[in-house]
Amino acid sequence: MMAPIRKASSARPAWRSGVAARLRRRAAIPPVLAAMVPDDGPLLGAVPLVADDSRWAAATANYLTVVGHGGVELRRGWHEVERGRWDAQAATFTLTWTDATRRPLVLTVPEAVSRGEKAVAVDVAPFARALRQGVESALVYAVTGQLPGGRRVTVSVRRDSDGRLYTASDLSGDDAAALDEADGAALEELIRRARDGVGLPTD
Repeated sequence: MMAPIRKASSARPAWRSGVAARLRRRAAIPPVLAAMVPDDGPLLGAVPLVADDSRWAAATANYLTVVGHGGVELRRGWHEVERGRWDAQAATFTLTWTDATRRPLVLTVPEAVSRGEKAVAVDVAPFARALRQGVESALVYAVTGQLPGGRRVTVSVRRDSDGRLYTASDLSGDDAAALDEADGAALEELIRRARDGVGLPTD
């Protein structure tokens, strides 16, 4: 195209192990929203999704989380993200999923957020970097081939948020089920090659 996060030492003072310690790294997201982000190590990057500061997307070691004043709106592991793209002109991040039946997620980022009488500029770079690193670290290995029917298919070995390896293809479940015998056999061979590439059982 996703390395384990170092755990904080239990000897650190309690006041530094909660939300305040996480905000020392990236203070842009409001504390009330940062507190809703599932604890998965430090916040690696976050961007607002509305100018009134009420919705944010946050990146941690294993997850993308969208939070608002109503709570957690979305939480997805990086292994579920096929790719992410930043369009500077449109100010949008577009994420596509390994599950081809899911619609792409479009995150529109305002140029600034309102903080009282001030407008605070938004820096998307930390979030963009965390997105790229998250997707890359979840992708362990991939093979691409052309099926007899002409369709090109990629099969990947991915690492989920619990560290387990699994295989996935860029075909939807319905498309895979509709393959004829020759294409199905070719897909199985791609799966075997991908698993063999990382030492997983191929039987």
